[in-house]
Amino acid sequence: MKTKEIRSSESQVEHLSRIKSTRERLKKIRERIHLWKRIKWPIIGIGAVLVLFLLAFGIYSIIYAKTAYRNVYIGNIDLGGKKKSEIINAVKPKSDEFLNSQIVLKYQPESGDAKEYQISGADVGLSYNLEETRDRVYKVGRSGNIFISFYQQLKTLFTKYQVDASYNINQNALQKKIADIAVEVDSPEKDFALKYSGNGGFELTTDRQNGKRIDQEKLMSEIKNSIADIQQQQIAFESDIFSPQISRENAEIGLQKANKILAVGPLALTADGQNFNLDVDTIAGLVGSRSKKTEMEIFIIADKNAKQVAALAGQIDKSAGNAILEAKDGKVVIFSESANGAKLDQDQTKIDIENALMARIAEESAANGLQVILTVKSIAPDIDSAKLASYGLTELVASGMTNFIKSPANRIHNINVGASAIDGTLVKPGEEFSTLKALGKIDASAGYLPELVIKNNKTVPDYGGGLCQVSTTLFRTALNAGMKITERRNHSYRVSYYEPPIGMDATIFDPAPDFKFVNNYSSYIFIQSKIVGTKITFEFYGTKDSRQVEIGQATGYDYVDPPAPVETVDPSLPAGSRNLISHLHQGASAKFHYKVSKDGQVLQETDFLSKYVALPEIWMVGPTPEPTPDPNATPTPDTPAA
Repeated sequence: MKTKEIRSSESQVEHLSRIKSTRERLKKIRERIHLWKRIKWPIIGIGAVLVLFLLAFGIYSIIYAKTAYRNVYIGNIDLGGKKKSEIINAVKPKSDEFLNSQIVLKYQPESGDAKEYQISGADVGLSYNLEETRDRVYKVGRSGNIFISFYQQLKTLFTKYQVDASYNINQNALQKKIADIAVEVDSPEKDFALKYSGNGGFELTTDRQNGKRIDQEKLMSEIKNSIADIQQQQIAFESDIFSPQISRENAEIGLQKANKILAVGPLALTADGQNFNLDVDTIAGLVGSRSKKTEMEIFIIADKNAKQVAALAGQIDKSAGNAILEAKDGKVVIFSESANGAKLDQDQTKIDIENALMARIAEESAANGLQVILTVKSIAPDIDSAKLASYGLTELVASGMTNFIKSPANRIHNINVGASAIDGTLVKPGEEFSTLKALGKIDASAGYLPELVIKNNKTVPDYGGGLCQVSTTLFRTALNAGMKITERRNHSYRVSYYEPPIGMDATIFDPAPDFKFVNNYSSYIFIQSKIVGTKITFEFYGTKDSRQVEIGQATGYDYVDPPAPVETVDPSLPAGSRNLISHLHQGASAKFHYKVSKDGQVLQETDFLSKYVALPEIWMVGPTPEPTPDPNATPTPDTPAA
């Protein structure tokens, strides 16, 4: 019985709980219904406004679908509603006007008269890019990003939207123009500074005063804004005032530091047995001071230090001396030993001198400021006598010879000078040899004399005439050695010094054409020249390999007879005289085959082709002599007038 009563009581509690829960849910539903009734119309109103706004915005986008949006400006140029072509038409007259006028800068000092400066577009390389400017204007509201485009379109509905014109400018030229103005306008503030008294110590200068400087970055920005707006306007600018910052107490501290540097005495500089000294007066010229907020900072003046080190390098540096080699009895031997060169490491020396002098300020490290061990690099020679055995110059590899018989004296002289310049050249494996580079400067200072050379199919006197005999001989030697020929050109017309055979010449003229070949041997190649009588010979020494060289027979073809002689009257010559200026030359083409093989592999195979123009004899003649009257001739009576 008791159990039944307990269960009945629990049922009643559970029933009452459900009723309470149901009432609470009904209450929340009534509250929501009440809330909806309160906000329904505002939400409907906001939605309607939003729909109308989006509708209006869509209509706005459709109206300006093919033009720039309204209120788009470049400076004062209204480009809203314009098509792409109309944008350029609107911008071009303004940009042309801007380019043809001056950018006026007006400087207004604190006292005194204002001053104007002018900068033209031409001064700074200014030009406008109208197509890119058009695209910038048209892209407003069409950026590709939906949110940015929406913001831009919305802004153009209510306010101006400024776009910068696209332009090109020489930034360095503009910076220089502004810097030139600054040089004229600015005056640095004067603060406490060091002054060398000349008796081993510094003093302080006391003539302190304010300085003034223009804000160059700000002025440049304003100029660029004017350019971007294509808007002529006077740009006003002024100076900022700068006051001395170093306190008297800190100036005295700086003075003590500077004098500590001098008090240690001279600075010893040593290198490989060479000794140098920077005396106190010289050190004083290297020490400077500058403001660092309220402190006086002591420093080593970089450009003065650099000049001192450069002067030091002038006494230490020396070029490496190459070994002079010569061929004797088929072997290359040393005629003169090589010598290493020396080069002062100037960058490191500047650092070392600065560190040594600044170390003197701290008493505990002052001893470190007594001496600097200079860093001097040893420069190895290109031709090192100690490495001769490694060069592989064991035998004669090839030689070539040409004959310069009947050459005039100046030509013979130049051939000797040129051959001497080439003599002793050492070509590394894989290195390209250049005849012009090996010859060096071709002028009077190198010992050359004026002699006939070929320029533009004409024979004219110039320094170095005859050097083609050198390059032609080198060409034939390189062929015999099986070198890789990388540059060769024949003369424009045939030259008797190089024939026979036809078509195996190589012309040079500074700076082009050149004769070049690559040393394709595993050993170095030593070049020796010889001149005996009227014959010039080049010999290549190295280590032979298994290569086979095939040089075909040079043959001429397509011969062309010279044109008729050309005569030019020179009134300064005696009447009836004739001077031969240039001989006739038969034209022709020529070729020969060249093939170099090694161990079944072709190293180079080519046909060397040459084409020579036909040239006439050229004569310089005097005026035609007047006919001599015949004293026995019967006079002819005058014919009476009709």
